[in-house]
Amino acid sequence: MSNMPTSTSKSKLSQERTREWLASQATTSVEDEELESIAESSVVDSLDYDSEYTQDPEDDDDNNNSLEEISTITLGTQIPANKRSVISETLRDLMNSINSIQTLGNVNISNSTNVHIGNVTNINGNIQIIADTLSRPRKGARRVSLSDDQDEAEEKVRSDVFISSQKFKIPKELCSIVPRHSWLAQNPMEDPQNLQLPVKYVVILHTATESSEKRAINVRLIRDMQCFHIESRGWNDIAYNFLIGCDGNIYEGRGWHTVGAHTLGYNKLSLGISFIGCFMRELPTADALNMCRNLLARGVQEGHIASDYRLVCHCQCNSTESPGKRLYEEIQKWPHFYNIEKEEQ
Repeated sequence: MSNMPTSTSKSKLSQERTREWLASQATTSVEDEELESIAESSVVDSLDYDSEYTQDPEDDDDNNNSLEEISTITLGTQIPANKRSVISETLRDLMNSINSIQTLGNVNISNSTNVHIGNVTNINGNIQIIADTLSRPRKGARRVSLSDDQDEAEEKVRSDVFISSQKFKIPKELCSIVPRHSWLAQNPMEDPQNLQLPVKYVVILHTATESSEKRAINVRLIRDMQCFHIESRGWNDIAYNFLIGCDGNIYEGRGWHTVGAHTLGYNKLSLGISFIGCFMRELPTADALNMCRNLLARGVQEGHIASDYRLVCHCQCNSTESPGKRLYEEIQKWPHFYNIEKEEQ
């Protein structure tokens, strides 16, 4: 033990090696104080490990070998060739453990419905997929396969997983509705009142709040609206049957079958569809407008809305600015728009 260098001498030696390396690598001048700080901060005292991992002479060779592997490398030190392979294997094992493929064992399911195992991807809106050709395989394209003669999953690079160059476009008529539980809706305060279907009227409104193209913000806005309608207005639930965000999502309010609280005098005769935002000077996004059309078509197809329904705006039924001047002008161009003023005349 007397031949071993002390902790101070090791630290000084490491600092000196670091200074030499920095001096050889630096392209610009470095202040002496900065050089001293870098040299000191880059050194790890290996004696800290000695006290923790000191083994008795009676320990087996494996423990001694593990002790020898505990070492520190000063910044700038060249790695010997015989240790490079060990370090490479260690890094490879680390990356494999991070990127390891988790598989399920034997699964036995009986007397069940709507069972799904694996990831779920929900797509809302118009998606265009352009695939690569087989004649030009992408580099690094991966396909995972399991070898029968190996215990672990082996990842193989395959180029034949890509189909020929084609364009697939999801139809605009698709209409996906975000259910209540997805935006963490409260339960109605009382039992809901059933709506007599199919309804004759559909009322378009706006929430007169901020608008957003992000789903998370729209979810927050809807939850705030439900809390306001229940606690401040004293209503049973959020007022609208459906809400449409500028993110292109349709959010379920009271749904198809429940009387809303959106338009005085028309609640029992209509569905209330409200755009999230204030649209006095601008329109909702094109995705939002398109999803509203899709929702109307779905309602007719499923029998919730009469085929000869009348599309009206909130401002036609009550004294209000809703759904906003700009959106009102747009709705007047849609099919099934109904001019209540002419009927009254």
